[in-house]
Amino acid sequence: MKKLLLSSIIFLFSTLFGGMSMAELKTIANSFNAPTGIAFDSAGAMYVTNWSSDSIVKINANGKKETVYSNISSPAGIVIDAQDNIYVASYGDDYILKISANGETKKISDGYHTPTGIAFSKSGKLLITNRSTGEIVSLDLNNGKKEIIVKGLSTPVGVTELPDNSLVVSQYSGRLTLIDPNGNKTELGSSFTRPGVGIVTISPSVVAVIDNGANMVREIDVKTKKVNTLVSSLSGAVALALHNNHYYIGTWGDGSVHKFNKN
Repeated sequence: MKKLLLSSIIFLFSTLFGGMSMAELKTIANSFNAPTGIAFDSAGAMYVTNWSSDSIVKINANGKKETVYSNISSPAGIVIDAQDNIYVASYGDDYILKISANGETKKISDGYHTPTGIAFSKSGKLLITNRSTGEIVSLDLNNGKKEIIVKGLSTPVGVTELPDNSLVVSQYSGRLTLIDPNGNKTELGSSFTRPGVGIVTISPSVVAVIDNGANMVREIDVKTKKVNTLVSSLSGAVALALHNNHYYIGTWGDGSVHKFNKN
């Protein structure tokens, strides 16, 4: 009888609160094949890496979809600079692709080891997670010089930089790690099941992170280690972006991109 009562309570809680989380979501695009990275250009167009289709898809303001690049093996992380140049990590072929604002494409750097999530540093360099070697690589886009700036991680898949130059790295092994400018590491991931590719800086001490293993987006204060669940009941959440005060989430389970208000 006690087990039955407990099961009923858990079901009711999940229905009410899980439903509330899902009610905040709006599906804005679907028919993707493992959406892994999301980024926006200066005109507000959204770009999504279609991992299993080896392509990059653009969705403009009126919802029109077009494939802007194909035949890139397992595209993962994607970022766009102020000049609307697009940078994408090829997880399958270990290189970084640049798509210039004029449409010209070029492999600008190679020799990586399953590069996954990427992000810009404050100095404008590209930060790249080398998943299989447990490294963060910094790429100078002006001269092509690479530098390994962090070692000893376990399956790093996402990275973001805080205003004080610290890094927060999501690792598919279940770890979330803060790395200060001196290289000291603090583990933050005790509340996470399997942090995914999507990770973004929200404030000087707060980041939002995909918890792929729990099908959630979570927010953590790196100083207090306090964790809040922003949205749950996602179907294989992987990608995460923040644009114009809205979160955008790519989910593998249903091949969709969802949106919800940051506040």
